[in-house]
Amino acid sequence: MEQQGAFFWKIEKIVSKGDYNYVVVKDHPNATTRGYVLHHRVVMENHLGRLLNPNEVVHHKNGNKKDNRIENLEVHDRKEHSRSHRIKQGRKMVVLKCPACGDVFERERIKTHLVKSSFWTACSNSCRGKFSRKMQLEGKTKEVEDAISVNVLSEYRRYLEDNTEVTHLQEEP
Repeated sequence: MEQQGAFFWKIEKIVSKGDYNYVVVKDHPNATTRGYVLHHRVVMENHLGRLLNPNEVVHHKNGNKKDNRIENLEVHDRKEHSRSHRIKQGRKMVVLKCPACGDVFERERIKTHLVKSSFWTACSNSCRGKFSRKMQLEGKTKEVEDAISVNVLSEYRRYLEDNTEVTHLQEEP
C-alpha cells in the first residue's frame, strides 16, 4: 500500500500469540490466509519503506520479542542473526575422559554421544576404534562399564566474546 509516496502497511489489529505479536494486514504479500503478519516485520517494512527480503531477519536488540519499537529493531541477514545469538548464548561444551586412553579433552556438546545415539565419546577416531574393538571382543565388562560411567566429567558454556568466562551447567538427562 502506498501512502504519501512511500511504502506503508496499515495495521488493522495487533494480536498477541505465543512469543510474538502479530498484526492483521490482509493485503500484505506474506500474510496468512487470515491476514496475519509478524508485527516486527511490518514495523520494519514501514520504517524502511520497502518489503523485507526473504534473507532478512528483524532482530530485537533487547531480547523482548514483543517490544516492537523501531529503536529496538534492526535488520540482519540470517547468517549474521544466528551468529549474534550464538555469541550471546554461548556454546555448550563438555569435558570428557576418553574411555580408551584416559586422556581428558573438551568437545562441543552437539558433537558428543549426549546428543547422538551412542553411549560414550572418545578423544579420537583411533581411540574410538580401539574401544569399540575391546567391547566387541570382551563384551561389557566391569572395566568397560567403569570407563563409560566416567566419560562425562563436566559441562559448561563457552562464550565467543570472552573464552575465559564459563558457567557450569546442571547435569542434563
